[in-house]
Amino acid sequence: MKIFSTVSETFISKMFPEKGDEISVRLASDTLLDEAVLRFDDYEGLESDDEMSYLGFHDNAYWYEGRLCVFNSDEKLTYFFIVKKDGVVSYYSKKGLKPFPPVYSSRFTILPSLDAPSWVSDVSCYQIFPDRFFNGDKSNDVKDGEYRFDGATVQAKSFNEEPEEFEKSRCLDFYNGDLKGVEEKLGYLKKLGISLIYLNPIFQSRTVHRYDSVDFFNVDEKLGGNDALISMVRKAHEKGIRIMLDISINHMGTDSEWYKRALDGDEECSSYFTHNEDGSIKYWNDVSTLADLDYHSEALRNLIYKGKDSAMRKFLRAPFDIDAWRLDVAPELARTKSSSLCLEVWREVRRCLKEEKRDLYLVGEGWDDSLKYLEGDAWDSTMNYFGSSRVFRTLIGEEDRFLAQGWGFPPKERKRISARDAVEAINSYLEQNPDQMNYFMMNLIDSHDTPRLHNHEKIMDDGRYLSLVTLLYMLPGFPSVYYGDEIKLKGRIGSVEGARYPMQWNEEKWDISYLNWYSSLGAIRGKTGFGKSAYLVKALDEDTLAITRYLPDETIIAVANFHERAMHYELDSFLLKGTVGRLLLGSASLDGLEIDIRGGASAVFSFKTC
Repeated sequence: MKIFSTVSETFISKMFPEKGDEISVRLASDTLLDEAVLRFDDYEGLESDDEMSYLGFHDNAYWYEGRLCVFNSDEKLTYFFIVKKDGVVSYYSKKGLKPFPPVYSSRFTILPSLDAPSWVSDVSCYQIFPDRFFNGDKSNDVKDGEYRFDGATVQAKSFNEEPEEFEKSRCLDFYNGDLKGVEEKLGYLKKLGISLIYLNPIFQSRTVHRYDSVDFFNVDEKLGGNDALISMVRKAHEKGIRIMLDISINHMGTDSEWYKRALDGDEECSSYFTHNEDGSIKYWNDVSTLADLDYHSEALRNLIYKGKDSAMRKFLRAPFDIDAWRLDVAPELARTKSSSLCLEVWREVRRCLKEEKRDLYLVGEGWDDSLKYLEGDAWDSTMNYFGSSRVFRTLIGEEDRFLAQGWGFPPKERKRISARDAVEAINSYLEQNPDQMNYFMMNLIDSHDTPRLHNHEKIMDDGRYLSLVTLLYMLPGFPSVYYGDEIKLKGRIGSVEGARYPMQWNEEKWDISYLNWYSSLGAIRGKTGFGKSAYLVKALDEDTLAITRYLPDETIIAVANFHERAMHYELDSFLLKGTVGRLLLGSASLDGLEIDIRGGASAVFSFKTC
């Protein structure tokens, strides 16, 4: 007996119900059941049952439907299924079909009245490091020697030059990419299938990375200033592309007026910063240009996010009208040896900013298990290093970044983990989260904080790398593509500077096969109903895995074969019986439900009912 149901638009009448709603929940079975029961929490703290109605046989399954009342007292609603066949009772939850009831953490979960940014699950994202993307306005270019900071002098670089290491450049090597440059390339991004742009920090700063903001209220003039952001957002929205800005409210640049006044004895400005026991100002990670902010200060909270005229609220309103915030070093916010305000502050940030824009997307930079922030009261999501990038990189044979000797050290090689281990890692993370939150996950392989995986020559293989990209596009949530990955941009491993090479716009330097692959995956994700469709992540054997998405009118299956040799499989999902399949992308052949796929390669298939 095979059973299937998830919290998705495939099986739930309303994925994001309000308190007081009644919703229907469906269950698919490969056999006619004697009985199917929906068991859920009730308002008295007990379990209640709803006997499910039989809907009939269609789409290759026997379908059952039950009703759930979302009570006004519900903060979290959990449920599971009880099925009977030939006198045998079984229980179905996120752990599958078992002969015993599921523990609480394995039950399906719904967070009622979640202020959810429902648009997020449908996007494909593109991350841009603004200085390194494209120069669209030479009038705001930085000039050689324009100023000194942190013991170095500003350099103006050509897009044909390679970035220098930090010890030499001190992050003052400007390529003069700007927001006008992003605006001019919106057509390129739209053609790639991009519908969300994530911009690394753009606020007034001294360095190219701009995590040393000196003014959270204004865009850096070196990027074109506030007017350039207004224009770029407006043009992006006209093309159906949303904008996410990056902000680090954990710390501030030491060239800021707040910091200088604090050093001069201004008591209010001094209260904005965290102090060591000796009274000196604390620096983030001991970086002497980044001063930690102290959220014991109510005045600081009002300036950053709480007040009506706060920095974070400002950019949500017209004329800026951005759609999302990426929250830098988010788990480290407001922590000292003696106190932690981290969750308190993020919960307050959420309440305040969602008042301004309810469908705002808030994503925290989290490299580890981020469950504590994903309960519907803090972040909407995490940058999913833990459940995508870190898994994928070990799947292709790179040692986990957190075993490296320091942030910038060259990553080492390791024996590839098995497909079964990768599937367990992905599913164990997804299963523990409230189900709706998985559809907001920001999945990635590379970012500005990692060496580009395709630059790791000792383990690099085009077929296996593009297989990871295929899996990335199929996971619940959305893919985030780091600028240039889609053309196999040159770079080096060993430091983050090697991951920040300038984008190349000479098409002769592009790997067109990569660009075509990314574009094809973007088109597949653009299919109606893809974003909130049910998903299944499964190992076919030790070195092959598949991700299935159940859309309203078709089923999409991606298969990634990490074997050295070609492999033959028969797809065994009961929901595929009687369907007609075709190859959408990749190196494979299809005969009914039997596939042959080349070694070290991936393929995407579509199945539709006749």
